[in-house]
Amino acid sequence: MSERMVEAIVDRAHVGLDALERTVERLGAVRGTASSPDGRVTARVDGSGALEGLELAEPIGGTDPRELAAVILATVHEAARRAAVARVSAMDDLRAALAASDCGPVTAGDRAVTQ
Repeated sequence: MSERMVEAIVDRAHVGLDALERTVERLGAVRGTASSPDGRVTARVDGSGALEGLELAEPIGGTDPRELAAVILATVHEAARRAAVARVSAMDDLRAALAASDCGPVTAGDRAVTQ
């Protein structure tokens, strides 16, 4: 294997590692936030969809508890959906970066070299 081929393999590995590191950072920062249509409820979730914060606008007294529970659940669900969209976007970007860095097989003469 020539020095040029080894350099190409190492360069691809560096590009892939950089893309992976960026994705890990991005996934760590993923959050989802949503507010109910009437603005009474705001929910914030982490990257896995776990509830981090829930804010209820004042006053909520006199609200039917079942209606309020439904609004809370819908709002948390929307926040989790937004976090999931961000996670999918990060992974799609990683796949694209890895695909772009793969310029095909490294060849030695007329045969492909397995990596």
